[in-house]
Amino acid sequence: SPHRRDPFLGLTLDGKYEIVEAIARGGMGRVYRAVQQPLGREVALKVLDLEQLQGKTAGGDFAKRFFMEAAACAKLSHPNTVVVYDYGKIEDDEIFYIAMELLRGRTLDDVVEENAPMDPAVTIHVALQICGSLGEAHDSGLVHRDLKPGNALLRVLPDGSDHVEVLDFGLAKFLDEGTEASPASPKLTRAGTILGTPAYMAPEQVEAAACDARTDVYAAGVMLFELLTGVLPFQHQDPGTMLRAHLVDPPP
Repeated sequence: SPHRRDPFLGLTLDGKYEIVEAIARGGMGRVYRAVQQPLGREVALKVLDLEQLQGKTAGGDFAKRFFMEAAACAKLSHPNTVVVYDYGKIEDDEIFYIAMELLRGRTLDDVVEENAPMDPAVTIHVALQICGSLGEAHDSGLVHRDLKPGNALLRVLPDGSDHVEVLDFGLAKFLDEGTEASPASPKLTRAGTILGTPAYMAPEQVEAAACDARTDVYAAGVMLFELLTGVLPFQHQDPGTMLRAHLVDPPP
């Protein structure tokens, strides 16, 4: 029920993360503002929703992949990649979490909605930062798989310049490819046999084939098109039609 109280609010997760408020909810779980004890540091705490992702049947295999991927993400140090402080699992409840840098700003999704089409010089400045983040991740063998404006946060630095940080590296990999795809709009993450967000998905994702760095490059291209024009290259409300467009429609 939407009126039911969030069971995590007010809890201290894993004995060290005091959950203060809910920030967001998406296809991979919930994000909270939490205070890390005893440091008193505010963090963004992402709690993965296994029921939404794949159920609890994956067991140890999911845990192994989660810790391997989270450890790799925690080693990323590019200034345009969100910092991962910590990650872990609450054994009794099968709760997996990631503690990240708490960022205050607007997602590029909000920026597009309010300001697109954007000035080409600003777009280039933003794009170079995103590509820098991707470059370090790809050199480390990580592929984002769900790059989109909603996973990039823009904030204005004291000198007035725009600073972008890319969120959620590697998390889409945790989605189980054997589960049934859930309904979603073309701009929301789909969990299941098709991984990603239909509006930004590369053809190989649509066909559930192997993904590599080029998958992220394709999504970055779609994002650039949207920033510069204010619209998506393929404009369909139906997710299935959107997916087919990436496969067969010529790009405008």
